[in-house]
Amino acid sequence: MSDGNFHYEQKLLENELVAVEPFDPSEHVAPCMEVIKASPEVFTYIAFPDVQTGEDLLTKFCNPISAMPSACLFMVIDKKASEGRGHRDPQGRGEYAGILLLTATDTVNAVTEVGILIFPAFQRSHVTANAIGLLLCYTLDPPSAGGLGLRRVEWKCHAGHEKSRKTALKMGFEFEGVARWARVWEGAQGLPVEKLERRNGTIGEIPGRHTASYSIVWDEWDAKRPLVIEQMQRKC
Repeated sequence: MSDGNFHYEQKLLENELVAVEPFDPSEHVAPCMEVIKASPEVFTYIAFPDVQTGEDLLTKFCNPISAMPSACLFMVIDKKASEGRGHRDPQGRGEYAGILLLTATDTVNAVTEVGILIFPAFQRSHVTANAIGLLLCYTLDPPSAGGLGLRRVEWKCHAGHEKSRKTALKMGFEFEGVARWARVWEGAQGLPVEKLERRNGTIGEIPGRHTASYSIVWDEWDAKRPLVIEQMQRKC
C-alpha cells in the first residue's frame, strides 16, 4: 500500500527487534484474516468492519485506507519470534505480529494519529514498545534525522480500553481528556441509548463511545525520545 497516496513517504522502519513495513495486501491479508477469525476479542474496543474473507478485508478496510492521502497502513514483523506463533514473512525476517495505522494526517497542521493492533500471541512482549517507538521516531524526528518533523502525534481510544490507555502513557503520550459521546459505537462496549431515544422520540439510535485522547508534541519530543528508546530496549 505504499503506492504514493499517503501525504508523506511511507518507508520501512526497523531495528534489531522489529520491522514495520508498508502494508502489502498480497502478503499481509492472509495473516490478518487468521487473527480476525481466531481472536475476534481483539476488536472489543477497536472499530473494525465485519469481514469474513480476505476480499472483505481488502474492500472494507485496506482499500479505503489506501485511497486516503491522510492515512497509511503498516505491518509489524517480530524479528525475534520463535517458530510457530504466527505467519513467517517471505523474506525470513520473522513473524507477522500486528498492524499499525497512521490516520487523520494533516499536512497543514503537521498532525497525525496513530492506531495499533498487536496480535494476541505477541502482546506483553517487546513488539508493542518497539513498533510504537519506531513510528514515533518516524513522525516526530526532524527531517535532518530521517523523520517527518510533525508537530503533534495523537493517540485516541475507547475510554474503557484500559490496556490501550496504559500503553499510551508508558510510551510518553500526555493525557488530554475524555471527549464524551464523541462517536457512535456499534460494539458491545457502547454507551446505552434508551434514555436518548425516549428523550428524542426516536428508535434505532446507535450506541455511543467516550474517547480518551493523548498526544506527544514536537517541543517535548527531544525530552521524551530517550524515554521512548528506553522502553524499546526493555526486556519483557
